[in-house]
Amino acid sequence: MAVNIKDIAKLAGVSPSTVSRIVNGGDTTAASLETQAKIWDAVRKTNYVPNINAQNLKSEKNTPIKSTGKNINCVYARTSGPEIDPFFTALMHAAEIKAFSMGYSLRFYYSAIDIKGGQFPHSDGSCENISSVMVLGRVDKGDMAMLQSFYKNIICAGLNEMKYDVDQVISSGYDAAAKCVQYLHELGHERICYLGETENEQRYSGYVDTMKSLGFSCADELSVEAPFTPTGGYDGIRNLLKRGTSFTAVICANDISAVGVYRAIKEAGLKVPRDISVIGINDMETVRYLDPMLTTVKIPLEEMGETVAKILIDRIEGGHSLPLKIFLPNSLISRDSCAEPRN
Repeated sequence: MAVNIKDIAKLAGVSPSTVSRIVNGGDTTAASLETQAKIWDAVRKTNYVPNINAQNLKSEKNTPIKSTGKNINCVYARTSGPEIDPFFTALMHAAEIKAFSMGYSLRFYYSAIDIKGGQFPHSDGSCENISSVMVLGRVDKGDMAMLQSFYKNIICAGLNEMKYDVDQVISSGYDAAAKCVQYLHELGHERICYLGETENEQRYSGYVDTMKSLGFSCADELSVEAPFTPTGGYDGIRNLLKRGTSFTAVICANDISAVGVYRAIKEAGLKVPRDISVIGINDMETVRYLDPMLTTVKIPLEEMGETVAKILIDRIEGGHSLPLKIFLPNSLISRDSCAEPRN
């Protein structure tokens, strides 16, 4: 018996109308991110395939969309899963919704950590008929070689341009970090700290190059190697403050690490932005509720996800054969977490 909307709703514990608005209508405001995740998990578990022709009739589209019933996988290159970083959750959902509207389904997601640990879906035959994958985040050569041995169609998405002959959708992390430095410079900051990953990371390169172009120091003491997590942000800035390093602003390589940075600053008896200005990258919804509201660089996640799905499906269906690189712009959003330095 074919799976229908009511089956998805029962499994996810929501109403059929909510499932329809999210799955068929692509309405990301119809439920919380947690509820949306439950719905899409139910879609994957049941192998639900949309009735594309019925959707076209309902929306009165004149151009029919061919329902292929094909499946796509997703790999998290820098984290152990979508629950670690909401940036990748949002990116995956945007791509999944667009792919679903075109007759494709996301069946499995796993991480580069799973690959290294030998827990690779292809090894148990569960991905035998799946030849396409979207890779979220920066992936190293070894993991890319592994993916290319199993997948015919690969697209990468994130903030780092990579030197692989695969399709890529990028919103430049280099440009995002450069915008952060320039903005803080305009406020009068010179001792600007970078917090995040540094090796092969274009956000770090953008920070270093822009600091140097302005004649500012980007000494090792101002570069804090830290994972993209709240704990990474907390430990990084706490240690920096304990060492007595002088700085007036922090660039967090992603928004979620700013949560930990805020706490470390508060525990030190300091305030944002009176004592230390903080700026992030991503513009995730969850950190807009920090107090003070976080200044950040907005990455166009919804557009990125939709573009990922369209480019990958175009390749699957023979629309192009050469590797494409699509660059989407990002923009700085000024809020309350940055101010002129007190000095």
